[in-house]
Amino acid sequence: MTRKLFRRGFVIIFISIILILSSTIVLNKMWRTSFDKLDDTDKEMLTELSRIHERFQTESDQLWTANYRFDNEPLILVRSNKDKGFFPTHAYAINVPEIANSLFAQKIDTPKHLNLPNVYRINQLHLGLVPWVPWNFGTRHVADADVFYFKYHPEMFTNPPLYFQFHYFLLHEAFHTYKQKTWTYDAEGDHMLDDPVDEENYALMGIEFKLLDNAMTATRQEDVRDALRQWTIVRTSRYEKWPQLVAETKAEAIEGTARYIEYRYSELIGDTLTVLATTEDPYHIQFSDAFRFISDGEAESAHFLGRSMRYETGAALGLLLDKIDPEWKEKIEDEPEKSGQTQYEILQTLFDIDAPIDEAELAEIKKAHDYETLLEQARKIVALAAEEE
Repeated sequence: MTRKLFRRGFVIIFISIILILSSTIVLNKMWRTSFDKLDDTDKEMLTELSRIHERFQTESDQLWTANYRFDNEPLILVRSNKDKGFFPTHAYAINVPEIANSLFAQKIDTPKHLNLPNVYRINQLHLGLVPWVPWNFGTRHVADADVFYFKYHPEMFTNPPLYFQFHYFLLHEAFHTYKQKTWTYDAEGDHMLDDPVDEENYALMGIEFKLLDNAMTATRQEDVRDALRQWTIVRTSRYEKWPQLVAETKAEAIEGTARYIEYRYSELIGDTLTVLATTEDPYHIQFSDAFRFISDGEAESAHFLGRSMRYETGAALGLLLDKIDPEWKEKIEDEPEKSGQTQYEILQTLFDIDAPIDEAELAEIKKAHDYETLLEQARKIVALAAEEE
């Protein structure tokens, strides 16, 4: 009797699974198969994707280089209900021709004005393509290639936190996957665990911030060059004393360039996202403001001056190099046959600056940028960092 009940239960469960699988496949094939029938979130997502594709089709060299064509890369966009949502409802595959004849896929009719390649909606039970995991992005292996997947959800289009709008977040993470796949700057990690909590280090960093501010606001190329030359001297002096800080320039190369893509796209579409962005007019602050806010305990943790700040300094250096060395993006790229240079290394070469630094020239830079006041601020930051441990 027990065995019969077990077998009957097994059959019922098996049939239930088949029915659920069949119904979701049929639903995916027949329900809302054209753009105009999709819900608002999916419509906004595909519209934003279309705008991104258009920029890469017409201005890819303004976003990175002409040979980085994100619009041609395979992409899986996974619909979720929230940030890092575990349960996907469906996904869309773009530039993934292998999915065309799959039982789990349905082509979506999209308007001509969107100018998108074929878009296929994928059933959430296609476990090979649709991830059931609690993180926002990654890769799936399709036809001997790693295809980037990215989760989106309604809040990305209604009230997203800074940097987590669909288009910026997507561009940032896709750049890591597709453009940086051969880069080796972070091969041994770029987490800056040995960042010295030292008042002199922070004070010199404060000078770097003032010089970046000067370069960012300069209107003449010679003033940009002068500020960046002094910045390179100060940065080199820090690396002379604390060689482990080379990790920050590697983080600038990896994270700063991905953030640079966000800022270039923002500029092209007339948006306000820029270096050290804020949500209120004028929609950004300067580096020296951030340093002062942190020292006064009014802003981010003191540890923000570590790896997190390298997203911003790396992006700023990229925007400034656009003005004085337009070939910098080719120079930073790592390839199997050519090692790249970080933004700092590009400036070192451009200005022919290396250790040991001329102490007299460094002293002049310190005096010109009120080093003693920066030391006072740096002591506060050291104290705050100790409290946060």
